[in-house]
Amino acid sequence: MQSEKILNLLTGEIRHIFEKTALDAYGLQEIRLRAGQPLMVLSMGRELFLDQAGRVWSSPGQGYRIGKEEVTEALERLSSYSMYAYEEDIRRGFLTVQGGHRVGLSGRCVVEGEKIYGVRDISFLNIRIAHQIKGCAEPLLPYVYREGKLENTLIVAPPGCGKTTVLRDLIRLVSDGNALGAGQSVSVIDERSELGGCSGGVPQNDLGARTDVLDGCPKAEGMLLMLRSMAPSVLAVDELAGKEDKRALLTAFGCGVKILATAHGEQLTDIRRREDIGDLWADGYFNRCLILEKRKEPGQLLAVFDREKGCLFRRKNAECLCG
Repeated sequence: MQSEKILNLLTGEIRHIFEKTALDAYGLQEIRLRAGQPLMVLSMGRELFLDQAGRVWSSPGQGYRIGKEEVTEALERLSSYSMYAYEEDIRRGFLTVQGGHRVGLSGRCVVEGEKIYGVRDISFLNIRIAHQIKGCAEPLLPYVYREGKLENTLIVAPPGCGKTTVLRDLIRLVSDGNALGAGQSVSVIDERSELGGCSGGVPQNDLGARTDVLDGCPKAEGMLLMLRSMAPSVLAVDELAGKEDKRALLTAFGCGVKILATAHGEQLTDIRRREDIGDLWADGYFNRCLILEKRKEPGQLLAVFDREKGCLFRRKNAECLCG
Protein backbone atom coordinates (compact mmCIF):
# COMPACT_ATOMS: atom_id res chain seq x y z
CA MET A 1 0.00 0.00 0.00
CA GLN A 2 1.71 3.15 -1.23
CA SER A 3 -0.75 5.84 -0.14
CA GLU A 4 0.53 7.69 2.93
CA LYS A 5 -2.87 9.39 3.27
CA ILE A 6 -4.55 6.03 3.83
CA LEU A 7 -1.81 4.73 6.12
CA ASN A 8 -2.20 7.83 8.28
CA LEU A 9 -5.77 6.74 9.06
CA LEU A 10 -4.53 3.53 10.66
CA THR A 11 -2.48 2.51 13.66
CA GLY A 12 -0.84 -0.50 15.29
CA GLU A 13 -0.90 -3.90 13.64
CA ILE A 14 -3.58 -2.87 11.18
CA ARG A 15 -1.30 -0.15 9.80
CA HIS A 16 1.57 -2.65 9.57
CA ILE A 17 -0.64 -4.97 7.53
CA PHE A 18 -1.48 -2.21 5.06
CA GLU A 19 2.18 -1.22 4.84
CA LYS A 20 3.01 -4.76 3.71
CA THR A 21 0.13 -5.41 1.34
CA ALA A 22 0.42 -5.13 -2.43
CA LEU A 23 -3.23 -4.03 -2.62
CA ASP A 24 -3.73 -1.07 -4.94
CA ALA A 25 -4.56 2.05 -2.92
CA TYR A 26 -6.27 3.62 -5.94
CA GLY A 27 -9.01 1.00 -6.00
CA LEU A 28 -9.57 0.87 -2.23
CA GLN A 29 -13.14 1.85 -1.31
CA GLU A 30 -13.70 0.63 2.26
CA ILE A 31 -11.78 -0.74 5.23
CA ARG A 32 -14.01 -2.74 7.58
CA LEU A 33 -12.92 -3.20 11.21
CA ARG A 34 -15.18 -5.51 13.21
CA ALA A 35 -14.20 -6.68 16.68
CA GLY A 36 -13.55 -10.42 16.64
CA GLN A 37 -13.88 -10.66 12.87
CA PRO A 38 -11.38 -10.71 9.98
CA LEU A 39 -9.97 -7.53 8.47
CA MET A 40 -11.97 -6.88 5.31
CA VAL A 41 -11.66 -4.35 2.52
CA LEU A 42 -13.77 -3.42 -0.46
CA SER A 43 -11.55 -2.87 -3.47
CA MET A 44 -12.85 -2.22 -6.97
CA GLY A 45 -16.19 -3.70 -5.92
CA ARG A 46 -14.67 -6.92 -4.51
CA GLU A 47 -14.72 -8.00 -0.85
CA LEU A 48 -11.24 -9.12 0.17
CA PHE A 49 -9.57 -10.20 3.43
CA LEU A 50 -6.03 -9.38 4.55
CA ASP A 51 -3.86 -11.61 6.73
CA GLN A 52 -1.10 -10.47 9.08
CA ALA A 53 1.46 -10.57 6.26
CA GLY A 54 -0.68 -8.29 4.10
CA ARG A 55 -1.65 -11.06 1.71
CA VAL A 56 -5.04 -10.83 0.04
CA TRP A 57 -7.63 -13.63 0.31
CA SER A 58 -11.18 -14.16 -0.87
CA SER A 59 -12.02 -16.34 2.14
CA PRO A 60 -12.76 -14.71 5.54
CA GLY A 61 -11.09 -17.63 7.29
CA GLN A 62 -7.68 -16.38 6.12
CA GLY A 63 -8.11 -12.83 7.40
CA TYR A 64 -6.41 -11.22 10.41
CA ARG A 65 -8.78 -11.22 13.39
CA ILE A 66 -9.32 -7.78 14.86
CA GLY A 67 -9.50 -7.30 18.62
CA LYS A 68 -11.90 -4.93 20.36
CA GLU A 69 -9.00 -2.85 21.65
CA GLU A 70 -7.77 -2.37 18.06
CA VAL A 71 -11.16 -0.94 17.05
CA THR A 72 -10.97 1.46 20.01
CA GLU A 73 -7.41 2.44 19.12
CA ALA A 74 -8.39 3.01 15.49
CA LEU A 75 -11.31 5.24 16.50
CA GLU A 76 -9.08 7.29 18.78
CA ARG A 77 -6.62 7.75 15.93
CA LEU A 78 -9.36 8.72 13.47
CA SER A 79 -10.75 11.30 15.91
CA SER A 80 -7.27 12.76 16.49
CA TYR A 81 -7.45 11.51 20.09
CA SER A 82 -10.20 14.05 20.82
CA MET A 83 -13.37 11.96 20.96
CA TYR A 84 -15.28 14.71 22.75
CA ALA A 85 -14.86 16.96 19.70
CA TYR A 86 -16.74 14.40 17.60
CA GLU A 87 -19.59 13.64 20.02
CA GLU A 88 -22.26 15.10 17.76
CA ASP A 89 -20.92 13.23 14.72
CA ILE A 90 -20.76 9.97 16.68
CA ARG A 91 -24.38 10.45 17.75
CA ARG A 92 -25.28 10.56 14.05
CA GLY A 93 -23.32 7.36 13.40
CA PHE A 94 -20.35 8.65 11.43
CA LEU A 95 -17.51 11.12 11.46
CA THR A 96 -15.59 12.75 8.64
CA VAL A 97 -11.83 13.03 8.98
CA GLN A 98 -9.24 15.13 7.19
CA GLY A 99 -9.06 14.18 3.54
CA GLY A 100 -12.82 13.77 3.30
CA HIS A 101 -12.85 10.12 4.40
CA ARG A 102 -16.04 9.09 6.22
CA VAL A 103 -16.02 6.66 9.11
CA GLY A 104 -19.27 4.86 9.84
CA LEU A 105 -19.55 3.32 13.30
CA SER A 106 -21.87 1.18 15.37
CA GLY A 107 -22.03 -0.42 18.79
CA ARG A 108 -24.38 0.00 21.73
CA CYS A 109 -26.92 2.73 21.14
CA VAL A 110 -27.87 5.07 24.00
CA VAL A 111 -31.58 5.84 23.63
CA GLU A 112 -34.08 7.82 25.68
CA GLY A 113 -37.62 7.47 24.39
CA GLU A 114 -37.25 7.57 20.62
CA LYS A 115 -34.20 9.83 20.56
CA ILE A 116 -30.65 8.57 20.07
CA TYR A 117 -28.25 10.30 22.45
CA GLY A 118 -25.07 8.54 21.51
CA VAL A 119 -23.23 5.34 20.65
CA ARG A 120 -21.10 3.54 23.22
CA ASP A 121 -18.97 0.37 23.17
CA ILE A 122 -18.14 1.04 19.51
CA SER A 123 -17.03 -2.26 17.99
CA PHE A 124 -17.58 -1.78 14.26
CA LEU A 125 -15.97 0.75 11.92
CA ASN A 126 -16.37 1.27 8.21
CA ILE A 127 -13.69 3.60 6.86
CA ARG A 128 -14.93 4.79 3.48
CA ILE A 129 -12.02 6.08 1.44
CA ALA A 130 -12.68 9.32 -0.42
CA HIS A 131 -11.19 9.47 -3.89
CA GLN A 132 -11.43 12.70 -5.84
CA ILE A 133 -11.09 11.57 -9.42
CA LYS A 134 -11.05 14.69 -11.54
CA GLY A 135 -12.45 14.15 -15.01
CA CYS A 136 -14.53 11.07 -14.18
CA ALA A 137 -17.78 12.97 -14.86
CA GLU A 138 -16.69 14.43 -18.20
CA PRO A 139 -18.25 11.57 -20.25
CA LEU A 140 -21.58 12.42 -18.59
CA LEU A 141 -21.61 16.07 -19.68
CA PRO A 142 -23.34 15.53 -23.08
CA TYR A 143 -26.27 13.98 -21.21
CA VAL A 144 -26.39 16.66 -18.50
CA TYR A 145 -26.52 19.64 -20.87
CA ARG A 146 -28.91 20.48 -23.67
CA GLU A 147 -28.09 23.42 -25.97
CA GLY A 148 -25.73 24.90 -23.40
CA LYS A 149 -28.21 24.69 -20.53
CA LEU A 150 -27.95 22.37 -17.53
CA GLU A 151 -30.73 19.80 -17.15
CA ASN A 152 -32.30 18.73 -13.85
CA THR A 153 -30.41 15.47 -13.48
CA LEU A 154 -30.81 12.41 -11.25
CA ILE A 155 -27.88 9.98 -11.02
CA VAL A 156 -28.98 6.47 -10.00
CA ALA A 157 -26.85 3.51 -8.96
CA PRO A 158 -26.58 0.84 -6.26
CA PRO A 159 -23.89 1.24 -3.56
CA GLY A 160 -20.29 0.98 -4.70
CA CYS A 161 -20.75 2.39 -8.20
CA GLY A 162 -19.23 5.79 -7.49
CA LYS A 163 -22.35 8.00 -7.35
CA THR A 164 -20.78 10.38 -4.86
CA THR A 165 -17.45 10.47 -6.69
CA VAL A 166 -19.22 11.29 -9.95
CA LEU A 167 -21.45 13.93 -8.37
CA ARG A 168 -18.43 15.57 -6.74
CA ASP A 169 -16.66 15.91 -10.09
CA LEU A 170 -19.83 17.03 -11.85
CA ILE A 171 -20.22 19.83 -9.29
CA ARG A 172 -16.67 20.98 -10.04
CA LEU A 173 -17.25 20.93 -13.79
CA VAL A 174 -20.53 22.85 -13.55
CA SER A 175 -19.05 25.36 -11.12
CA ASP A 176 -15.88 26.08 -13.10
CA GLY A 177 -17.54 25.81 -16.48
CA ASN A 178 -16.79 23.34 -19.26
CA ALA A 179 -16.98 22.91 -23.02
CA LEU A 180 -20.78 22.59 -22.91
CA GLY A 181 -21.73 25.32 -20.45
CA ALA A 182 -20.49 28.42 -18.64
CA GLY A 183 -19.65 28.27 -14.94
CA GLN A 184 -22.56 28.59 -12.52
CA SER A 185 -23.06 29.25 -8.82
CA VAL A 186 -23.57 25.89 -7.08
CA SER A 187 -24.80 25.31 -3.53
CA VAL A 188 -23.89 21.90 -2.09
CA ILE A 189 -25.83 20.45 0.83
CA ASP A 190 -23.28 18.00 2.20
CA GLU A 191 -25.23 16.20 4.92
CA ARG A 192 -22.64 13.47 5.42
CA SER A 193 -19.55 15.51 4.63
CA GLU A 194 -18.70 13.27 1.69
CA LEU A 195 -18.83 15.68 -1.23
CA GLY A 196 -16.66 18.47 0.10
CA GLY A 197 -14.98 16.43 2.84
CA CYS A 198 -14.88 19.55 5.03
CA SER A 199 -12.37 19.74 7.84
CA GLY A 200 -12.79 22.77 10.09
CA GLY A 201 -15.41 24.06 7.66
CA VAL A 202 -13.01 24.06 4.70
CA PRO A 203 -13.64 21.59 1.83
CA GLN A 204 -10.74 19.18 1.31
CA ASN A 205 -12.02 18.34 -2.18
CA ASP A 206 -12.08 20.72 -5.13
CA LEU A 207 -15.73 21.55 -5.84
CA GLY A 208 -15.04 24.50 -8.10
CA ALA A 209 -14.58 28.25 -7.84
CA ARG A 210 -18.30 29.10 -7.73
CA THR A 211 -19.37 26.54 -5.13
CA ASP A 212 -20.69 27.12 -1.60
CA VAL A 213 -20.90 24.19 0.82
CA LEU A 214 -23.29 23.69 3.74
CA ASP A 215 -21.68 20.89 5.74
CA GLY A 216 -23.38 18.47 8.13
CA CYS A 217 -26.91 19.80 7.58
CA PRO A 218 -29.93 17.60 6.77
CA LYS A 219 -30.68 17.88 3.07
CA ALA A 220 -34.24 19.22 3.27
CA GLU A 221 -33.43 22.02 5.72
CA GLY A 222 -30.16 22.72 3.93
CA MET A 223 -31.75 23.17 0.51
CA LEU A 224 -34.20 25.75 1.84
CA LEU A 225 -31.47 27.55 3.78
CA MET A 226 -29.17 27.80 0.76
CA LEU A 227 -32.03 29.03 -1.44
CA ARG A 228 -32.63 31.88 1.02
CA SER A 229 -29.03 32.76 1.76
CA MET A 230 -26.77 32.00 -1.21
CA ALA A 231 -28.95 32.58 -4.33
CA PRO A 232 -27.61 29.55 -6.22
CA SER A 233 -28.22 28.69 -9.84
CA VAL A 234 -27.73 25.00 -9.04
CA LEU A 235 -28.40 22.87 -5.96
CA ALA A 236 -26.44 19.62 -5.51
CA VAL A 237 -27.47 16.90 -3.05
CA ASP A 238 -26.37 13.31 -2.49
CA GLU A 239 -28.65 10.32 -1.79
CA LEU A 240 -32.19 11.68 -1.89
CA ALA A 241 -34.52 9.95 0.54
CA GLY A 242 -37.74 10.86 2.33
CA LYS A 243 -40.74 13.09 1.83
CA GLU A 244 -38.96 16.07 3.42
CA ASP A 245 -36.36 15.99 0.62
CA LYS A 246 -39.17 15.89 -1.93
CA ARG A 247 -40.91 18.94 -0.46
CA ALA A 248 -37.65 20.92 -0.42
CA LEU A 249 -36.92 19.92 -4.02
CA LEU A 250 -40.36 21.11 -5.13
CA THR A 251 -39.61 24.50 -3.58
CA ALA A 252 -36.27 24.61 -5.42
CA PHE A 253 -37.86 23.65 -8.73
CA GLY A 254 -40.42 26.40 -8.18
CA CYS A 255 -37.59 28.92 -7.78
CA GLY A 256 -36.10 27.93 -11.13
CA VAL A 257 -32.98 26.40 -9.59
CA LYS A 258 -31.40 23.47 -11.40
CA ILE A 259 -30.88 20.23 -9.45
CA LEU A 260 -28.05 17.70 -9.51
CA ALA A 261 -28.85 14.76 -7.25
CA THR A 262 -28.18 11.08 -6.64
CA ALA A 263 -30.41 8.26 -5.43
CA HIS A 264 -30.05 4.55 -4.72
CA GLY A 265 -31.39 2.17 -7.35
CA GLU A 266 -30.45 -0.18 -10.16
CA GLN A 267 -32.89 0.98 -12.81
CA LEU A 268 -35.47 3.63 -13.58
CA THR A 269 -38.22 1.37 -12.27
CA ASP A 270 -36.70 1.57 -8.78
CA ILE A 271 -37.13 5.35 -8.85
CA ARG A 272 -40.68 5.22 -10.24
CA ARG A 273 -41.78 2.94 -7.41
CA ARG A 274 -40.48 5.17 -4.63
CA GLU A 275 -43.11 7.13 -2.73
CA ASP A 276 -40.70 9.94 -1.91
CA ILE A 277 -39.20 10.92 -5.27
CA GLY A 278 -40.99 8.75 -7.83
CA ASP A 279 -43.45 11.50 -8.71
CA LEU A 280 -40.63 13.93 -9.43
CA TRP A 281 -39.71 11.87 -12.48
CA ALA A 282 -43.27 11.04 -13.48
CA ASP A 283 -44.31 14.70 -13.29
CA GLY A 284 -41.32 15.90 -15.29
CA TYR A 285 -39.31 17.73 -12.63
CA PHE A 286 -36.18 15.75 -13.49
CA ASN A 287 -35.37 15.84 -17.20
CA ARG A 288 -32.55 13.29 -17.24
CA CYS A 289 -31.84 10.08 -15.34
CA LEU A 290 -28.32 8.64 -15.59
CA ILE A 291 -27.87 5.05 -14.42
CA LEU A 292 -24.37 3.94 -13.45
CA GLU A 293 -22.98 0.43 -13.31
CA LYS A 294 -20.30 -1.09 -11.11
CA ARG A 295 -17.04 -1.12 -13.03
CA LYS A 296 -13.39 -0.54 -12.17
CA GLU A 297 -13.64 3.19 -12.92
CA PRO A 298 -16.43 5.37 -11.49
CA GLY A 299 -18.83 7.13 -13.82
CA GLN A 300 -19.50 4.19 -16.14
CA LEU A 301 -22.87 4.73 -17.78
CA LEU A 302 -25.26 1.83 -18.08
CA ALA A 303 -28.16 3.85 -19.48
CA VAL A 304 -29.47 7.39 -19.89
CA PHE A 305 -33.14 8.36 -19.98
CA ASP A 306 -34.77 11.59 -21.10
CA ARG A 307 -38.17 12.42 -19.64
CA GLU A 308 -39.67 13.15 -23.08
CA LYS A 309 -37.55 11.14 -25.51
CA GLY A 310 -37.09 7.96 -23.50
CA CYS A 311 -33.83 6.01 -23.66
CA LEU A 312 -30.98 8.09 -25.08
CA PHE A 313 -28.23 5.57 -24.40
CA ARG A 314 -27.92 1.98 -23.24
CA ARG A 315 -24.71 0.03 -23.00
CA LYS A 316 -24.45 -2.71 -25.57
CA ASN A 317 -26.05 -6.00 -24.43
CA ALA A 318 -27.55 -4.31 -21.36
CA GLU A 319 -31.12 -5.26 -20.50
CA CYS A 320 -33.90 -2.70 -20.69
CA LEU A 321 -33.82 -0.69 -17.47
CA CYS A 322 -36.86 1.48 -17.93
CA GLY A 323 -39.35 -0.96 -16.42
